Amino acid sequence: MSDFDRDGTLDLFIANMTSNDVSYLAGVGDGTFVGRVDYPLDPYPYSVAVEDFNGDGILDVAVAVESTEVVQVLFGNGDGSFTFADLLSVGSMPHFVATGDFNGDGRPDLVVANSGSSTISLMLNNTQPIHWLCARVRGSTCSASQDLSTPSP
Repeated sequence: MSDFDRDGTLDLFIANMTSNDVSYLAGVGDGTFVGRVDYPLDPYPYSVAVEDFNGDGILDVAVAVESTEVVQVLFGNGDGSFTFADLLSVGSMPHFVATGDFNGDGRPDLVVANSGSSTISLMLNNTQPIHWLCARVRGSTCSASQDLSTPSP
């Protein structure tokens, strides 16, 4: 729950594993939600993490997608809508994604628990515009750094 449309009320952003999408629902302020908007993803979106990843003052969302071994980042537009960004390769069967400043540089990073490979992927947000460096904490090695500054086609 976060205020994605910046109207002062909490909204929802939910991973829907069985329908293979994520959903945004605008909060009304009385405990109800309206205006469901679905964003289709590859099979089995499992969990979400919310943070301003690109430093524009607007909340973004990272989604662990189990079947494709990726985290999909969606940039928030500030009105409750989102734009797809590039994918981050992580370990097998990513289940949980969380955010925090893991290297103390003031920028939000991502950590992903990968149940299929028994690894933890740490994605460091190391420059603006966003440029991620991957470092597996436990398990297999990472591919080269991945740039998220250009949206996917």
